[in-house]
Amino acid sequence: MVSMGQVLVLTMVGLALVIVGVQLSQQGEDGDGGDDSILDVCLESHSNDLKHYHVSMELFIRGEAALIPADVGVSAKCMRGIHTHSSDGTLHIETPSTMEARAEHFFAIWDQPFNSSHLLNHVAEDGEKVSMTVDGVEVEDFENHVLADGQTIVIKLE
Repeated sequence: MVSMGQVLVLTMVGLALVIVGVQLSQQGEDGDGGDDSILDVCLESHSNDLKHYHVSMELFIRGEAALIPADVGVSAKCMRGIHTHSSDGTLHIETPSTMEARAEHFFAIWDQPFNSSHLLNHVAEDGEKVSMTVDGVEVEDFENHVLADGQTIVIKLE
């Protein structure tokens, strides 16, 4: 026979499992469960208190270099967590604390498409695909690639 105390404990454990399950399912709603907090960063100025590193990025559309413009993610009011200052392909990752900065975050801030069949305003045609290398090594899950200091990233649609 089951006592009232055991029923209470089992009910509490069941409720806890339901709550944890709901939280985990909400974390996964963005597809990968990753940290998207960098998308909310809006810095008023540079500061020595920030985490700050750089990534070099080059884009090619069917063999032609595509420009990453100056001031992506920069407005009169703020600098986003990933931004550019010039059109030389240098991405500046600046955050008030350690945050995950993925390749897809830069394109979201830039408001440009980036996935296996789209690069900027170009769509892969039959036989084409978007590919990405990091320091010369091909990356399969490129949208979720976490940017790290000093990396050289080359993204191609070909």
